[in-house]
Amino acid sequence: MRLVVFDCDGTLVDSQHQIIAAVEEAMTAVALPVPPRETILHAVGLPMETAFRHHAPDADEATMAEIIRVYRAAAGRMQQQDDRGQVMFDGMDGLIRALGAEDETLLGIVTMKSRRGLERVVDAHDIRGYFHTLKSADDGPGKPAPDLLLAAMADCGINGAETIMIGDTSFDMLMTKAAGAYAIGVGWGYQTIEELEESGADEIAATPDALAARLAALR
Repeated sequence: MRLVVFDCDGTLVDSQHQIIAAVEEAMTAVALPVPPRETILHAVGLPMETAFRHHAPDADEATMAEIIRVYRAAAGRMQQQDDRGQVMFDGMDGLIRALGAEDETLLGIVTMKSRRGLERVVDAHDIRGYFHTLKSADDGPGKPAPDLLLAAMADCGINGAETIMIGDTSFDMLMTKAAGAYAIGVGWGYQTIEELEESGADEIAATPDALAARLAALR
């Protein structure tokens, strides 16, 4: 038996348009400069307050609370209005369904999305039933701390040697190695391959098809 765990934003779904728009709205609401697109995307995968501390290092507590409030409201509104934040990368839906049909594979998600945001994604694509464990920013310390991945393993009765974590950021790779699991970085997300390799990725899958082939080989 093995556990295959996915990150969400930048790995399963392309949510960059929603994330950028919501950050722009939050920063504008408190009259602070909007970070460049690359800076916003580079912080995807961190806990929300940590990410916004990168964007607004001098903000006081009241300002930071308002930034996060506006961001959450904007992100939730955008997800309800259209499919931004919900678009799965080509090939990932089929991969989830194929893995979910394997008797010896359990599936999970560990993400810095809120629980509500994560549930919107799995329900929008009708894939909730394939996952044995779902861990969000509401469930414990954020990446790169290993707590959420360790909790996902515990849910499934699986140890690190039997766990593969798939993500698009250095935070995913650092979390995975701290949890004693196997780290696969993906080449279609929000950080570079070099960053993934430097943070401990055991291997890189350049495309969803390549990821499917590697997971089949590792089985």
